[in-house]
Amino acid sequence: MKDLLITRSGDLYIDPATGDIKITDSVEQAIQIRLRWFIEEWRLGPRKGIPYWEEVLIKNPNKLRIRQLFREAILSVEEVEEVEDLTATLTPDRKLNVTYSAIVREKLINGEVVVDA
Repeated sequence: MKDLLITRSGDLYIDPATGDIKITDSVEQAIQIRLRWFIEEWRLGPRKGIPYWEEVLIKNPNKLRIRQLFREAILSVEEVEEVEDLTATLTPDRKLNVTYSAIVREKLINGEVVVDA
């Protein structure tokens, strides 16, 4: 899946030497994007995304449901074969830290996403 390359902070990557943008087919970036999508954020796919305001960043969220939501989002990336490990930690100040390990083309990849409300 081709996409525009983004930086770790989520900004569009612009080559400092040439000023050009880059194209990537990174599965890791695709997972990062899926985990950062808030539901109804993208007008071309309003039902895509994580229901952060409705189910995740709320008082006393259902931890099993949160794991299910993130596991489904990771598995929705075409190249992902399996989610090996997933941890979602919500702090009292509504900062969510998600770490995961997934199998992609028989390789294990690890990633982390932080969502700050």
